[in-house]
Amino acid sequence: MADTKGTTGKSRVFCTNLATKRSFVSDLPPASYLAEETATTGYWCIRTMGPIGPDDGFACPGECGAHRDCFEPNIKPSV
Repeated sequence: MADTKGTTGKSRVFCTNLATKRSFVSDLPPASYLAEETATTGYWCIRTMGPIGPDDGFACPGECGAHRDCFEPNIKPSV
């Protein structure tokens, strides 16, 4: 299983609307399957049920981020 921590040691944040077949496999920490982006992995947006998000951008870990209006983080910022 891939590590979901970046170079700073903090957990990576993924969009809750990003899905892949591996989404249905339970693992710890959550969403670690999204850190394994390969050419053979198919991703889709839960909001559109397709490979393109509601903002017409690609649905994949490298493209789904806080810079997009439709992004919903899987880890909420601590107050």
